Amino acid sequence: MGATEKIAQFILETSFEGIPRGAIEKAKRTALDCIGAALAGVGEPVSQTITGYTTKLGGPAQASLFGAGVKVSAADAALANGCIAHALDYDDCGVKIGHPSVLVLPAVLSLGEHLGASGKDILTAYVIGLEIEGKLALHADFKLMQARLNHQTWYGSIGAAAACAKLLKLNIEKTRMALGIAANYACGLSVNHGSMAGAMAAGNACRNGVTGALMAQAGITANPNMIEAKNGFYDTLVGQDHYDAERMADGLGNPFYIESPGIGLKKYPSCYHTHRALDGVFQLLNEHRLNDKEIDEIDVGTSERAMRVLAFTEPATPYQAKFSMPYCIAAAVVDQQVTLETFTPRKFEDRSIVQTRKKVHLSFPDVPIWPGLADVGPDTEFVGNPVTIRTTDGRSYSARVDIPRGDPTLPLNDDELLTKYNDCARTQLRRDDIQRSVELILGLENITDIRRLTGALGSSSETLTG
Repeated sequence: MGATEKIAQFILETSFEGIPRGAIEKAKRTALDCIGAALAGVGEPVSQTITGYTTKLGGPAQASLFGAGVKVSAADAALANGCIAHALDYDDCGVKIGHPSVLVLPAVLSLGEHLGASGKDILTAYVIGLEIEGKLALHADFKLMQARLNHQTWYGSIGAAAACAKLLKLNIEKTRMALGIAANYACGLSVNHGSMAGAMAAGNACRNGVTGALMAQAGITANPNMIEAKNGFYDTLVGQDHYDAERMADGLGNPFYIESPGIGLKKYPSCYHTHRALDGVFQLLNEHRLNDKEIDEIDVGTSERAMRVLAFTEPATPYQAKFSMPYCIAAAVVDQQVTLETFTPRKFEDRSIVQTRKKVHLSFPDVPIWPGLADVGPDTEFVGNPVTIRTTDGRSYSARVDIPRGDPTLPLNDDELLTKYNDCARTQLRRDDIQRSVELILGLENITDIRRLTGALGSSSETLTG
């Protein structure tokens, strides 16, 4: 039995009851986090644009768009909702996969709404999708992150297809077809990072998953051994001898990816590559009661690998500022916090932040700063960004935070997660509806029809009762 067939068998045979309770609880927390990021992202330019685009396409009213109060086809909803959920880059992070949930959950919710799936169905498909994309990533060459392709769309397309095949209850052969069709759609170029098309990486993966599964259900065929075949998924993405398809397939669910290595939830609405540095800066600001006026210089250690993502030392837009270490550090120093407000047009033009940004200098020390240098291996123990603040009167303070708050080994506590969700949801939902949505998401296994949740998330004018 080949790797693709083993994956299909795993998808078919995995039940809600067969998933460890701990994995289900983690899935509900990551779902709450992802939905919160989506609600906060509704007002972003890319979200408004993709909502307008998909609405004009017309078609069957199958699934709701976040914040729009309209329904479009399940595939178009998956495209738009994935893009919206990724618009602020406030969604979760995972080892070697980038942003796990946003590549799967919007697809599951969109197709699930069309099907009237139960909460247990949604959770099962979601965990399976995370498992497939995560394990595919873990068993590929560690240096894949150097590639010019946006690897998230590739892995995410397969994860979303796996999840959607589960929702559609496809048999093993049609599940293999769904994976093959979705892989045929997979693409994404890293050059789009920082543009609207960058957020589309998630939307494309979600749409590919829905479309691949629905096409397979209709009888469209693909190579049944897509994962391991020569010129197939792995061979094309990472090349011969740079993956272990058999080991990946044999290790599915043991443990589930959501359990280990786990998924990190973001404390700040900026690129995850800034979080260790931000934690270090806040540690120094709090310990020594520093403010921007008395700071002369801030040195932040980083890596060449990180700079491929933190590509905007001189950001031109608030969105690019999320991927600018100087901007994020400057905002933290000036405002003593980094929030959704940090990346608004008003804050982006704040003269104090602009001036403080000039005080931030980047260095490249010879240590394995997360996520690592190009020549390190998968067993390397990464460290955080060394941060040094020098004051105008000659004082110098240094710190290094290796594990940021929100990491799977140092997760956000319940209060922190709920505070983040409330802050994200308040622009779209009334206070009572926010609380009710929390109850529904964290009690997802008790919902008999997911439309109770998705309909209300589509418009602030709807309620979560019923």
